[in-house]
Amino acid sequence: MTSILSGEKIASLTKRLISAKKQINSCSIDLTVRCISLVGLGGHLDFGGSEYKEASSSPLTPEKRTPDEPYGWWNLGSGNYLVQFNEILTPPEGSLIMIFPHERIVAAGISHPPIAVDKLDENLCVNLVVGQEGISIKENARVSKAVLLLQEI
Repeated sequence: MTSILSGEKIASLTKRLISAKKQINSCSIDLTVRCISLVGLGGHLDFGGSEYKEASSSPLTPEKRTPDEPYGWWNLGSGNYLVQFNEILTPPEGSLIMIFPHERIVAAGISHPPIAVDKLDENLCVNLVVGQEGISIKENARVSKAVLLLQEI
């Protein structure tokens, strides 16, 4: 049997939340953007992994709209980007983290595919797809939701 943990329980297993008040939901937490990189050349993928190579990417620098603004913005044109999160989530063994696009990014015209992982650390990336309209994303914006499934024995 599998159960979905509450947002409070997921938060208790998470480091580097920006604002627990805004990020904790009934059965999920919101994940915030730490870094956005532009995808360059594609990687290599084989069955065994001996020829695996990640796609090349270049980190983008957010730009402040005014000098006194504490956080900058990424102004993204059409393309594929890699997003890394602020949060680090180490769940109990036998858990699965499901990461979905936040409903606000979908409503803003962009998305990323849902992914399932066994841990969320600073190296995890999701592939953000931006259409021809582009998008501006502020540092620490909530872009994804994490749901934690726990296998009960």
